Amino acid sequence: MNNKPIVVQKYGGSSLATPELIKRVAQNVVARKDEGVDLVVVVSAMGKTTDEFIKLAHTVNANPDKREMDMLLSVGERISISVLALAINAIGKYQAVSYTGSQIGLITDNNHTNARVLEVKGLRLREALQEDKIVVIAGFQGVSINKEITTLGRGGSDTTAVAVAAALQADSCEIMSDIDGIYTADPKRIPVARRIDRIHYDEALEMAAAGAKMLHKTSVEFAKRHHVPLSLGSTFTGQIGTIVTDENLSRGAASGVVIDRDVAVIRFSTRQEDGLKLPLLFSREKLFLKIWQCVQGLAIIGVSHSDISTAQRILEQTAQYLNVDERQAVLSLVGTGVSIGSEAARKFFTALDELQVTYSAVMNGELFVRVLIPLEGSDEIYAAIHKQFFEN
Repeated sequence: MNNKPIVVQKYGGSSLATPELIKRVAQNVVARKDEGVDLVVVVSAMGKTTDEFIKLAHTVNANPDKREMDMLLSVGERISISVLALAINAIGKYQAVSYTGSQIGLITDNNHTNARVLEVKGLRLREALQEDKIVVIAGFQGVSINKEITTLGRGGSDTTAVAVAAALQADSCEIMSDIDGIYTADPKRIPVARRIDRIHYDEALEMAAAGAKMLHKTSVEFAKRHHVPLSLGSTFTGQIGTIVTDENLSRGAASGVVIDRDVAVIRFSTRQEDGLKLPLLFSREKLFLKIWQCVQGLAIIGVSHSDISTAQRILEQTAQYLNVDERQAVLSLVGTGVSIGSEAARKFFTALDELQVTYSAVMNGELFVRVLIPLEGSDEIYAAIHKQFFEN
């Protein structure tokens, strides 16, 4: 390996949705390579390809097998890598070569459709970099220890990029998208939201876990654990907007407000001793709970809409009187000084009371406070809380 800085860039599906956008990404990639770096580019499937494949699968099978879903879903990224490599090669300045996750030795566990990365062998990747090629890698996919094609779950291309950066001890891992960084709120919904120039891993992780779309939760966890230098930038300008760091930024205040509308709330009753066993059952199924409360056998959980059937299957073993409510949202305030008892929390709940918001659950942590609110009217509540903290 030569002494050039190693940069891993990731481009999402919206950045690759059309041939014209792919050509733009190719130009950005060549411009980054011109800066004298060894460059690895991780890509997602073009546009809404993955959604279309999921719809296709459910058209022919209402309960598709997870192994076959992985075989199907992994196709989208293979299309992207080959087309982007062709576009880079058409520019004629550098040679690009594309690889699937299995070809670079991205090894995962055996959990189909939501696999965990175990290691990246990366021999072919390193050989290509030694030859000064631009390496284009399929995100979101790998090969299991049982030699089966696996996928990493929604947002898994971010995780691929971070895992590759960790394996290469890269100087930078740049997540490029149509949003040029992490903002105090979703700038597509709240145009006055402010970009955060620097943010701690922990705050970025809480924002991702709360439902912010700028970063995938697993990728931030991986980056923090492996000390990967992580940043977010714009596909359109090539400029970096936010740097995620382990520096002590000492803000002591709210960093952002996040709303998650992908929430299905399941209320049920169970024996207290059975309810206490549920966290283990959910963890075995790798089911991420957005809400979890259980007191004296009366319980409430919140999951993504795509996880409703899995949650119901688990609960049917011990629970009674299941009620599913898909008209809810989770509103989160994230920051280093926002937990209950803080001035920020007082301000948050005061604003909710003034807005006459009826919230049915409260969750609290060192870096967040969350409430469960009705989906109807949630956009207005979201905007009002952002205004209270970041526009005055």
